[in-house]
Amino acid sequence: MFFYWHHICAMPQKSTNHIIILKPFKFHWYKLFQALSLDVVAGAVIFSLAIGRYYQVHVSWRILICLSIATWIIYTFDHLLDAIKIRERASTYRHQFHQKYKKTLIIIAFILLIVGIINMCYLPMTIIDIGLICIFFSLMYFFMLQKNSFWAKEFYIAIIYTFGIFIGPICLSQQTIQPIQWLLIPQVFLLVFSNLLIFSWFDFSKDKQDGHPSMVIHWGIKKAEKKITFILTTGVVSCFSVLLLTVNEATSVMQIILLLMYGSLILLFRKDHLFRKNDLYRIIGDGIFFIPLFFLLYAKFRQL
Repeated sequence: MFFYWHHICAMPQKSTNHIIILKPFKFHWYKLFQALSLDVVAGAVIFSLAIGRYYQVHVSWRILICLSIATWIIYTFDHLLDAIKIRERASTYRHQFHQKYKKTLIIIAFILLIVGIINMCYLPMTIIDIGLICIFFSLMYFFMLQKNSFWAKEFYIAIIYTFGIFIGPICLSQQTIQPIQWLLIPQVFLLVFSNLLIFSWFDFSKDKQDGHPSMVIHWGIKKAEKKITFILTTGVVSCFSVLLLTVNEATSVMQIILLLMYGSLILLFRKDHLFRKNDLYRIIGDGIFFIPLFFLLYAKFRQL
């Protein structure tokens, strides 16, 4: 049976309909999912839930809706602005998609923005106040993005992303957050920052061709490689340091989760030739933000 199925899937497209059905499902739909930044949204929600559990906070569905909408709108408008700047056909599927469906995406974003504003009215005032600060930074980011001289986009996105996933858990925390627990914020920031830099490092040629500024283009490949290595090393050292300093089970598990995420990025960066084909690096790079699911499962099993 296995041999028969393998034989059918390996047959040329002309001789069977199986490959016609399976290929769009296997490749096109996931590419669409990724082009719409839905994997980024899912990762942000999972990470925020894990952080909430770590700080012993229940992150409500209303907060998660606001986080999802804000993440999707920021990433979508970022891609739209990049796509609009490209006068010819973009070199990446993501930007080609945003070029083709820009009007539809703008309408969807506008509808979601209204839903987000209505939903935000039901949130605690502390979250609304800090959320408005995050919105202000996001608007400043898009304003600076209009300048051709602006190149530090990965740094700003990392700040906004980290800000967003920590707002709910920190604002709702009823307990005093210990100094060693505060270290999670810079650790996550360095993780997100290095993730974005690695993406730009992989996309160096395409970004240069399409005229997209990035920190990697500004630095140059060699200098960027050294800086990415330094950031990854700093993150890993900080995780091992916290592991040695703490006796708290939840903190130890969270640090192990972060080490798995950092380790995945290091593998991606060091073995780049294995992950360039079919944009596999993006699948893995965005996929690491699903790893905090293990913390949620462990915390539930151990009742942390």
